[in-house]
Amino acid sequence: MKQSLMFLLLGSFWILTQSASADEKAPLNIIYVLADDLGYGDLECYGSKLNSTPNIDALASGGLRMTDFHASAWCAPSRRGLMTGCHPNRPWHNEKGRWGKLADAVVIPELLKLGGYRTALIGKWHLELSAGLHPLDQGFDYWCGTKGSNDWDGPAPNYESFRSAPELAWKTPLYMNRENLGPVVPQSGFTKRYTEEVVKIIRSDNKQPFFVYLAHNMPHVPVFASKEFQGASDNGVYGDVLAELDWSVGEIVRALEETGQRENTLLVFTSDNGPWSMFTEFSGIARPLRGQKSTTWEGGTRVPFIVSWPGVIRPATHAGLMTHYDVYATLASLVGMELPAGQAIDSLDMSEVWLKQAASPRSNHVYYFRDAMAYRNAEYKIHLKTRERTREPETGKREPSVVQMPPLLFNLKRDPGEKRNLHGKHPEITERLMQEFEAARKAIQSWEPF
Repeated sequence: MKQSLMFLLLGSFWILTQSASADEKAPLNIIYVLADDLGYGDLECYGSKLNSTPNIDALASGGLRMTDFHASAWCAPSRRGLMTGCHPNRPWHNEKGRWGKLADAVVIPELLKLGGYRTALIGKWHLELSAGLHPLDQGFDYWCGTKGSNDWDGPAPNYESFRSAPELAWKTPLYMNRENLGPVVPQSGFTKRYTEEVVKIIRSDNKQPFFVYLAHNMPHVPVFASKEFQGASDNGVYGDVLAELDWSVGEIVRALEETGQRENTLLVFTSDNGPWSMFTEFSGIARPLRGQKSTTWEGGTRVPFIVSWPGVIRPATHAGLMTHYDVYATLASLVGMELPAGQAIDSLDMSEVWLKQAASPRSNHVYYFRDAMAYRNAEYKIHLKTRERTREPETGKREPSVVQMPPLLFNLKRDPGEKRNLHGKHPEITERLMQEFEAARKAIQSWEPF
């Protein structure tokens, strides 16, 4: 099924390219930078008083800064939603198969590859490596990175391990295409190594446009900065790690400028979910939002999102709702490709938002962590289940979700910190959202657009 779709798409793109005029601008390069567990309040341009991020801030001041962009509450679902353009609670990512399968999905790199792009994943995959699911089987020409999170191969993720275990206690292996090289790069070297790989692609003399998906391991715990950035900040090791991520963005921009490709490169910087703030000094913050990673409070899913394309996207701040599964349709639109039939069914084209600061076409969103837990339409949001954190930080015991009946109701426009439950004042709004939520949840599970 996937193969037949690919042939149809290839034919469509051939027709599209044959009609293009010779004097058109250079084709659009795309670099999508995904930080791991970066909080909404961790960047200066999003209000941080703790961290210095001048290069990322420069992207924001020269591009579009979105203030209501949502990923999923957890690492793998975010990547699945991004890659497929589908809500990550679709049946392939339920409790029985939460690592999931990409099944017959035509993922972003496959689509762009048909459009003449060379494609590279630099960094964390976290979407399985079993048969047919390897990055090289999903449209990437090249991969250098890790199979999953950097806390998988080492001590249990708890306060004690982060305070006392040496860096080499984590044996996170580095993959180069299909070869497992083992833990040859200490974690403090990941950010630098990944940046060098991206710069190498930018400086190559290949004339094809490129799509680079740079999925950093940092600042997911355990956090480590390279020697050059240790002590570089006033916010401990976490601030040092962010300083290095900011340096990475600066190096990428510099390479684009020096090769004359900055004006034909779309550069995105965002995060896969909110901060894992139960680990305090080793993690970020979501302020002024409530919640953290693995929760469906705003702080668990609302993350920084900056998109820069000099001369095309004008400097602005946009408060419209957008989700990570909307990126698929948006990129397809920007490169002039149609969505494959039956694919990316939840993805809305946000290109007019990016290019013209138009109103967002999205009004609703289903929040989930292992289960659909909250729902939003416009400024109103209900919580049917809540949780405050992943697990007890010292014991590792998983914290259960709490059923909220009647649901909690918040006005996010007036109360983004979700402090004032309005159900008692507006039970009719709660009831309306409950009906919408049930319809959306059923649509998601039955593969109907919601």
